[in-house]
Amino acid sequence: MARRWSGVLGLLAGCLVGVAPGWTASVPLQMEPMPWVIESAEYAGELKEQIVRMEARYTIRVIRDGWIEIPLGINGATITDIKIEKKSGEAHVMPRGGRYVLAASRSGTYKVLVKCSHLIVQDSQFEGVHLGIPQATFSTLTLIVPRKEVELRASDALYVESQPDVQRAGVKLTARLGASDQVDLRWRTKPAAPVKIEPVLYGEVQIGVTIEEQLARFTSIIGYRIAQGETRELLVRLPAGMNVLNVRGAGIDDWRVTEGPDDKTLRVALGFPLKDAAYQLIVEGEETIEGQSETYTLPEIRLEGVKQERGHVAVSRSGSIELSPQAVEGINRVDVKELPDALRVGAGSSVMLAFRYHQHPYRATLALTRHEDHPVLSAIAEQAELVTVLSQQGELLTRATYLIKANKKQFVEVLLPEGATLWSCLVSGKSVKPAQGTGKMLLVPLDAMADVTQTVPLELVYFEQRSALVRVGQVTLQGPVLDVPTTVANWFLYAPNDIKFLKMSGNLERGAAAFDFVAEPFGSTIALAAELPAALGVPRSGSAVDELYLKQAATSAPLQAVSERDREEQTSYQPYYGQSEYRVNEKNSEGVMDQVAARVNQMLGRSDDYGPAEVANSFTAPLQETGILPLKIRLPKSGTVYRFNRLMTAQEPLTVRGTFVHLRVPVASLAAVGLLLLLLVGRFAIARLPRAES
Repeated sequence: MARRWSGVLGLLAGCLVGVAPGWTASVPLQMEPMPWVIESAEYAGELKEQIVRMEARYTIRVIRDGWIEIPLGINGATITDIKIEKKSGEAHVMPRGGRYVLAASRSGTYKVLVKCSHLIVQDSQFEGVHLGIPQATFSTLTLIVPRKEVELRASDALYVESQPDVQRAGVKLTARLGASDQVDLRWRTKPAAPVKIEPVLYGEVQIGVTIEEQLARFTSIIGYRIAQGETRELLVRLPAGMNVLNVRGAGIDDWRVTEGPDDKTLRVALGFPLKDAAYQLIVEGEETIEGQSETYTLPEIRLEGVKQERGHVAVSRSGSIELSPQAVEGINRVDVKELPDALRVGAGSSVMLAFRYHQHPYRATLALTRHEDHPVLSAIAEQAELVTVLSQQGELLTRATYLIKANKKQFVEVLLPEGATLWSCLVSGKSVKPAQGTGKMLLVPLDAMADVTQTVPLELVYFEQRSALVRVGQVTLQGPVLDVPTTVANWFLYAPNDIKFLKMSGNLERGAAAFDFVAEPFGSTIALAAELPAALGVPRSGSAVDELYLKQAATSAPLQAVSERDREEQTSYQPYYGQSEYRVNEKNSEGVMDQVAARVNQMLGRSDDYGPAEVANSFTAPLQETGILPLKIRLPKSGTVYRFNRLMTAQEPLTVRGTFVHLRVPVASLAAVGLLLLLLVGRFAIARLPRAES
């Protein structure tokens, strides 16, 4: 009957598999079953004089017949005895490779008792057991520890229960191990509750107050000395009108200010107990001076919970405010030289008044006399350098570098020439994104962390498209306009060799100003810019490189050094990264811009020939997007250089106008042709004159 039903069920299953759409027969994963398994493991031990003596009882199920070996060792313990308490077949315990194994002959249940002992592990605070055990389906550990109260530290895999053991005056620890392969259980004697000792603190306060037009800024350096006990909280009473901006100190977990009816309380929570040591707390804040008030009362800072307090107050001014004491109570005026070194040095030379106090409350009211400020320059461009590269196609690429010294000026307003496209903007060698101002004005952010005594380099690179330079024409160059005056400016114009300027005019003088300008104010550059000079064979600056360069120059290298005499007339090339000038040896190399374009085409794998301007546009056009920092742009300079300078420029664009002629043949050839024509015309004229009668 059973065989009949099994056949029917198999037929029905076959029909379902063949008929049901989307059903597929799955082949079960073939896995080799384990020949044995430890169904349970029970560990019971007791701590005696730093040694744990333990018994382990294993219930092992052997699944198949035939001799197999089951490891019984406990890593980290010394086995003293092993007994087989139950077996379903022939079984023996034998050593194997430095450990003990159970050898069983057939399937069934085996129970084994293992006795062992091991030393407890200890660190600076805890002691415990750390053992490697055979993995079982379920494991438990019971351990008697002769301690009245213990504090446990167990691994995440352990669930530990603790209960008193009255008979042995200790605690009984029970851990559920699950299927874990190790035991890591630590404990220590729970420390007794400490006797609370009221802390005794001494405090010293050093207050630096800077009075401005409508604001008083303060910095308080509070020094604590703990003479007795400990504390985790510091309390400071502040005036009601004072706003706390920052609180600094070692190990501060949190700080907060609570409002009171007459004042404020600053609570500082420490991450560690403060005891038997000195501690320094720095509190920074500000207080508003209302309207055109003629008096100001110095803030009184009171330390809560201190046995004794003393302090100093240093008063400084900012701007055109005159200070004088008006009413002083409970505080003594002292000489500025009597202030503590930290307070006197931190406030600088602007300290006008100094006070010292030994008690609370105190009151010091100052009279304020305001004087009107006379306007002065907030920023100036000490130096300016403009370098423009002019191509045959009428393309202009200009780098304008300004060395700006500013005092609290956040932005420089820049107006580019009409039709100019900004390619790059750098401040102190770092890329910045100008903001859009009124109209076409650009707002360039300055370095807020810069020292007012130091100059901040500002670099602008912009592109202009003009008509092609053919035959005879005129070119007008106009520089950017800044909202700060410029002390001295130089403008260098690089024109192609076959373009000759017959007349130059504008609001600049011909020739470079006698000023030692830095050719390259910034050290960083983009990866492409770093590779191009090496590809062109231009040596880098440096003593070792200069020596190598002189050797190359003697062997007809493409680039040769130029003397001071040759700079005005010869074709020149000034590397962007160095201080020295070079001229291109036309016999051995092409124009520098053409070399740059060829190198870029080679790097990009282009088969067509792009000109210098097209190459530049191909790099910069995709990057002129919102949120992308500008790149650092290098100017490849080639051709004849023209130099101009001007002193003292303010709110006026630098302008250069030039009338040019495009010479397709060398000047010497034109001169020779002109001389020949002149001789022919003269000879013809002489032949037409009437001969004199003899």
